[in-house]
Amino acid sequence: MRATYEYVERKFNEYNALIFGGELKPLPIRIVRARSFLGQVAFKRKRNLLGGWHYYDFIFKISIMLDQEENVVEDTILHEMIHYYILSNQLQDTSPHGKFFRKMMTEINQRYNRNITISHSSTRKERESDTRQRQHLVCIARLTDGRVGMMVIAHSRLFEFWDKLPRLPLVDKCEWFTTFNPYFNRYKRSQSIRLYEFSQESIDEHLADAKPLVREGNTIMVARK
Repeated sequence: MRATYEYVERKFNEYNALIFGGELKPLPIRIVRARSFLGQVAFKRKRNLLGGWHYYDFIFKISIMLDQEENVVEDTILHEMIHYYILSNQLQDTSPHGKFFRKMMTEINQRYNRNITISHSSTRKERESDTRQRQHLVCIARLTDGRVGMMVIAHSRLFEFWDKLPRLPLVDKCEWFTTFNPYFNRYKRSQSIRLYEFSQESIDEHLADAKPLVREGNTIMVARK
């Protein structure tokens, strides 16, 4: 599922009454399409005269980039509500997920049979639900033993890997492409060399609309037809 504003508001009010004793004040809720987080409590802060921070201007954000199971969405909302409780009560925790956060998380998990965690590892199904169009730089490495490897390259490492990959002992030939196919959203943009075994059928299917890249000196560009 992908949460709606109404859903997040309803769950916030429900959990506020059930778990937080109604202590949490209403705050702006934003439904966003963020890739870097599932949920977030945004805020401003300023230094206290006697040390520590004063937190204010809170915004509750839930990302709908990934299609998730409802229990994951619920636990994400609760995760962010713990942050909001700590920050709005001006508790100075030892870290973003410090002793106050972990104590509250453990108590809520045990008492209400939840599965709130510090971080969330997306499932294959969730990754496949990301249909945003983004530019990907893809290398197809044909190996000397007949296998084919695929790698999605971080933009900042393109020139470096363009030079390095063909020099690997098992690499016979490298082909480079740019594509906006959402299929490649499931792969991290590599900062180090890591090839995924790929079939020719997958190349034909997922790179059908890709544009080949060529290098001319210090410039990498789409190949001219």
